[in-house]
Amino acid sequence: MLGLEGLFAEEGETFEQANNQVCSKPGLPQPPTKRAKCGLCGISNQGATCYLNSLLQTLFFTTEFRDALFSLGEMELGSLNKRNAGVKVRVIPLQLQKLFARLLMSDRQSVSTTELTDSFGWINNEGLQQHDVQELNRILFSAIEDSLVGTSGRFLIKQLYHGAIVNQIECLVCGKISEREEDFLDLSIAVSGASSLESALRSYYCDTETMDGKNQYRCEKCNKLVDARKGAKLRSLPQVLTISLLRFSFDIIKMDRYKETGKFVFPAILDMSPYEEKAEAGSLYELFSVVVHKGGAHGGHYTAYIRDTDSLGTWSSPEEGGISVLSTQGPGQLDVIECDSPIELVQTILNDAPEKTLSVDKLGGEISKKTGISWNKRFKKQYGPITKFISKYDDKFSFDPSSNSVSLKQYSTPSGAVSSPRTEGGMSEARSTDSTKRTRPPSPPPPSGHCWFHFNDSHVYPVREQELQSTYSGKSSAYMLFYRRIIDQSENAVSSNAVPSSLVMEVKEENKELQKQREAYELELNKVNLRVHFSDWFYVSQGALQPRDYQSSCLPLTLDRRQTLADLRFAVMELGGELVHENFVLHMMKELPAGYHLYTQLTGADDVTLESLGVGDEASLFVWDGQRVDGVEVSIGEETEPLLLNIAPPQGDSFIRGFSRSLLLDEVVRLACDEFQLDEARVAVQRPVGKGDQKLLAFTDEERMKSLSDLKLTNGSELFVVMASEQNPCPVDSAPRLNSPLKFTVTIEDRCHEGEGLRQKAQFQALAADPISLLKASAVSRFGLSEVPKGGRLRLEHDTLGLRSPLCDEISLSEAGISRDSKLVLEPGQAPSSNQITISITCEASVGEGLGPVEMLVERHQSVGDCLTCVLNRLQITDQSWHLRRTNWCGEAADVLTDLESTLEHSQVKDGDLLILEQGRIPPKGYIGPEIWLYPMLDTAQHSSKSGFLSWLSTGIQNLWNSSSGNELSGNQKQALLVGEIEVSLDMTLDDLKLQVMTLPAIVDLGIPTVEFLRIRVIEDGYLTTVLKGGSQTLRRLRLQSCRKLAVQILPQEEDLSVNHIVLEVCQRIPETKTYGPGQEVIWNTSQGATAHSLKQVIADAFLIPVEHILVAKHFPKKHEWLIIKEQQKKSQGKGGKKKTPQKSNLRQAPFNIQDGDVLGVKNLQYDPLCPEDFNTEEDDRGQEELKRAAEDKKREREEKKNRKTGDFDFTDKKHRRPEATLSIKVDDFT
Repeated sequence: MLGLEGLFAEEGETFEQANNQVCSKPGLPQPPTKRAKCGLCGISNQGATCYLNSLLQTLFFTTEFRDALFSLGEMELGSLNKRNAGVKVRVIPLQLQKLFARLLMSDRQSVSTTELTDSFGWINNEGLQQHDVQELNRILFSAIEDSLVGTSGRFLIKQLYHGAIVNQIECLVCGKISEREEDFLDLSIAVSGASSLESALRSYYCDTETMDGKNQYRCEKCNKLVDARKGAKLRSLPQVLTISLLRFSFDIIKMDRYKETGKFVFPAILDMSPYEEKAEAGSLYELFSVVVHKGGAHGGHYTAYIRDTDSLGTWSSPEEGGISVLSTQGPGQLDVIECDSPIELVQTILNDAPEKTLSVDKLGGEISKKTGISWNKRFKKQYGPITKFISKYDDKFSFDPSSNSVSLKQYSTPSGAVSSPRTEGGMSEARSTDSTKRTRPPSPPPPSGHCWFHFNDSHVYPVREQELQSTYSGKSSAYMLFYRRIIDQSENAVSSNAVPSSLVMEVKEENKELQKQREAYELELNKVNLRVHFSDWFYVSQGALQPRDYQSSCLPLTLDRRQTLADLRFAVMELGGELVHENFVLHMMKELPAGYHLYTQLTGADDVTLESLGVGDEASLFVWDGQRVDGVEVSIGEETEPLLLNIAPPQGDSFIRGFSRSLLLDEVVRLACDEFQLDEARVAVQRPVGKGDQKLLAFTDEERMKSLSDLKLTNGSELFVVMASEQNPCPVDSAPRLNSPLKFTVTIEDRCHEGEGLRQKAQFQALAADPISLLKASAVSRFGLSEVPKGGRLRLEHDTLGLRSPLCDEISLSEAGISRDSKLVLEPGQAPSSNQITISITCEASVGEGLGPVEMLVERHQSVGDCLTCVLNRLQITDQSWHLRRTNWCGEAADVLTDLESTLEHSQVKDGDLLILEQGRIPPKGYIGPEIWLYPMLDTAQHSSKSGFLSWLSTGIQNLWNSSSGNELSGNQKQALLVGEIEVSLDMTLDDLKLQVMTLPAIVDLGIPTVEFLRIRVIEDGYLTTVLKGGSQTLRRLRLQSCRKLAVQILPQEEDLSVNHIVLEVCQRIPETKTYGPGQEVIWNTSQGATAHSLKQVIADAFLIPVEHILVAKHFPKKHEWLIIKEQQKKSQGKGGKKKTPQKSNLRQAPFNIQDGDVLGVKNLQYDPLCPEDFNTEEDDRGQEELKRAAEDKKREREEKKNRKTGDFDFTDKKHRRPEATLSIKVDDFT
C-alpha cells in the first residue's frame, strides 16, 4: 500500500452511536434492540471501525470461510475459558467464531467487536482511528494464517483467497520465455483510465507491451539486447476472488490526494477465462459482496452490499418494508417505533422535534440519521421528492414555503412498537390508499439465495440488486469487490451443526439474559406515576378548581401503562375508599395559573389500555360524580380553560383572577366593575400594545363582544379599566398603571423534603415591590411546612444557568430580578442578610477527594484575609499556607486575590461567585516571599586556587550539597540548592535582604562574616540574570515586586559592585572542535565605556590571550545563534551639516544588549584560524534545524490555507487532519 492507512477522518458514521444511549426515561439504560425484521444482525461501530465491520460481514457471508472456521474445535484452538498450562490459545480464530455465532443467533440488532479487537492488541483507542479496508484485508488474512499454523485450518486462507500471477517476457528473436510467478490475495485494479472491470482486466492480463528501442530486453539465450514482448497472465485463481479498486490518486500539482469518482462498471457474472494462462473449467465468478466507500480522499464511511447466498435473512421490498426509528421521546414513550409507511416515519420524527417543526433540510437529515438511509434512496422512486410528498398529505403536515419548514398537524404514537404487536395486516391507511393509486406494480422479489442487503454498521436493510449500479461512480462508490467461483451451492449450505455446541449454548444464555433485561426494562419503561385528586378536596372559584389544602390535595398511584381502564378504576377505589362516589367519573386534570381544570373523560371498554387513553407519566386524574364539585357545576374541555388576567382599576391595587376563555370580554368588564364598584357605562378597557415603549389602546365595542380566546388573551395578560374620558392612547408609563401596581405570577417548588416523593409546586401572585420574606412566608404556609431548618430561603432557578445564589429576605422581588413566570425554589438553610453575599469554594483534590463546591455566607465588607480564614475553618484545614483565586464567567481560574486587606467588594467578589482555594501563602501587601536558591560560584582566573577564607567556606558549602540530593535547574548554573523561603518588605534595602538570607538555617552555620560576601541574583526561566547592586537600594527600587525566585552566591572575597559592572560567563572555544571549556566568571567594568575593545581587553586579561588574537561572540540560547561582537561606529551629523567625530557603539544597547548573566564565547585565532566566525556547537546546529523545520511547517500551512481560500479546487478537509497511524494486528508465535 502507498501509505493509505489512517487517511480517513470519520464522516457520516455517527448516526448509530446514540443507539446505545437512547433512554425513554432519565437514568434508565436501554437494553440492546432486538434483531431487525430482515433477520440479519449488524455490527456496532466502536467510533471509526466501519471499515472493519464491512469486511467482517463479508467474511461472515462467505460460506466456505465461515464453515471452515466453525469446523476448528477446542482441541486445536484452545479455550478462552480454560487456560491450560503449556497450551497456547489461538485468540483471534476463537473470537471470530464467537462473533460469527452471535451474528447467526444473537437476538439483537447489532453485536460488538470489542472482544475481537482486543484480541488484535488494539487497546490504545485504535477503534477511533479509521484505516483503509484494502490494507486491513491483507493484514487480517495474514493474522488468521499465523494464528492457524499447526492446525487443520492452516491452509484455509491459501485455499480460499490465494492465487498466482505470472509475468512473462518473450524474446522475439529466439522465442525464449522468461517468467516470474507472484502470489496474490487480491487483484489491485486502477480505476483511472478504465470504464469497466473487464476493460481494466484486459489491459492488465491480455494486452502486451513491446520492449524495443532504448527499452530492449537482454535475452540470456541470445546474450544480447533484443526486441521482446512483455505481459502478465493469471496462472491460478482462488475460490473467492477479491478485487481492490484503486480509487485514490495523488495530484502532483496540488500536492494532495483525491478520489477517482468516474464511472467504473463491474458485472454480476465475471468470466475470468480470457485472462488466465490456461483456460479451465470453473472460470465463471458471481458477485456476492461490494464494499463501498462514501466520502473523499481524506474522510469517509464504509458500508457493504452483500448477497445472502445462504438465505439467512428475510428479504422484503425496500419500498414496502417497515421502518425502524429510534425515538428520543420523553418519559413514557417507547424507544423504538416500527413505522409502516413514510407518513408515520415523518410523523414520528416531527413529533420529537421542538414545537413539532423542522426545516425540509433538517427533516431529510433526521430521516437519514434515524433510519440509516436517505429519502431519495428509500422513497423517492415511489413517493417523489419529499416536498411533493408533504404537500400531498396536507391533512397531516403543514408546509410553509417562505421558511421551507414542515409542521405536524395531528399525530398519535404508532402502536407498532418493539414491545407491541403489529396491527393486523401491517398496513396503514396511507399505505393502502397510496397502493390503490400506484400505476406500476412493484417488481417481484428475487429468488432465494439472490437477495441483497445493505450493511451499514448496526443497520441492515434489504435492497434490490439494481441499487449496486449507484456504486459505479460518485462519492459513494465501490471500493472492493468479492466474487465467488460458481459451483454447486448445495455443498455450501449452512447446517445448525456447523456451529460448535459450546458457542450455541453461550449465545442462548446471552439471549435469555437479554430477554430478562428487556422485560425489566419494559416494566420500568411502562410504569406511570399518577396524581389522583378527589372532588371532596376541592371547591370552585374564579372559573377553576381550587384545593382546600394544597398539602393534601392528591394521592400518588403507580400503574403500568399497559393496564386497562378497569384496572385503573379498581386501583382508584382501593386508594380513595370513602372518597370515591358510587358512580364515579375519571377526568384528566391539569394545573393552570388560575387553578386546576378538567379535560378528557376516561371512558371506553374495560379492556382499553391506559396508553391508548393518553394517560402518561406524571398525569393528574380527578375523581368525582361528573356533575358538580361542592355544589357548583364545573366546565370541562380546552374551550373553557380559565385564563388568569391581571386587571388594574383607575385607583387602588389591581386584582388577579381567572376567567373562562369562552367568556366575552364585556362580561369580564361587568365583573371587574362590580369588583371595583364602577359604573360600567362610564368605563373603557385598555391593553398594552407594541414592543419597547408600549401604549395603551382601548377595546372597541365590537371587540368587547368577542371571547377572550378570540382576542388572543393569554395567562398573565394585563387589562386597564379607565374612565371613558381617558381612553385616548397614552404611554404605558404615564397610564393609571402608576397608581395601580400590577401583580404577576411566579412558581415555587418545595425542596425542603428531598427524597420524600413528588416535589410540590404552587403558583403565587405577588407585586414587584413585595419583599422576598413575604413571598417565602406565603410558600411556607401553602406547602404546610410547620418548621423549615434555619428558616428556609428562596433561590431563583434559571432555565439555562440553573440555581442561582440564595435571595436576601429584605430585598424586593424586582431587586432580586424576579418577574412574571419566574421559577423559584424553597429550600432549607439560612437566607443571607443585606450585608452578606454567597460564595462557592472549590479546592484542590488533595484537600478533599470527591467534594464539590462548598457554599458559604460571608460579609460583603469582609477582608480577603478574614474570608480566607473562614474558608479554612469551614474546610477544617489547619495549615495557613493557602490563598484564594477568582474565576471567570465559565468557571476557569482567573486572578489571585493578593491584597488580603482589601474587602471582598473592593476585590470584585460578587454574590454567587466561585472561588478556588489553592495552596501557597500570599505575602501581605508590600511584601514579597521569594524562594532562595544557593548557587555555586564559577571559577575565576583571579581565584582559581581555594585558600584562606574560601578554603574552609567551600568545605561547609560542599557539605550542604552532600546532605541534599540536589535540585538541578536548566541554564548556565548547575546543582542549585533550595535553602529556604523568606518574607521581606519591599521597603527593605538590599543589605537587609542579605542579612535575612544569612539567617536561613542552611546558611547560618557557614559563618559568613559580612553581607559583602554574598551576591544576590534574579532567576528568570531557570537562568541566572540580573545581579542586585547597591546595598542601600530598596527592593522596590530594584523592581522585585513580582520576583518569585532569588539566587544567592557565596563569594571568596568582599564585593561591592556598581551599576557599571556586568557579571558575565565566558567560555573558551576548544580549537578545531565544536565544544567549549568550562565557563569562567568575568566582571566587566563599563564606567569608561561599554565598547567592544574594552570588553575584549577584559577577556584577554582573564584568559591570558593577546587581545589582537581574540574574537568574542554573544550566545542567544533561544535562537541557538552567536552574534560576533565587533566595534561598530555610529555616524552622526551636527547642525548645519558639520560632521562630528564618530561615536563608538554601546554594547549595552541593541543589537548586543550585554547584561548580567550573558554567555560569551571566545576564540583564540592564533590556534583556531579556520572558520573564525563559526561559534556553533552541535546542540546549536540541531536547534537551528528544528527551528527551520518549524518555520517551514508554518509557511507551508499558511500557503495551504491560502490555496484553500483562493484556489479553484475544493479541499474536502478544511480542518486539521489526524496523523496517520500504522495498522497492525498482534499474533502470538504458534510455529
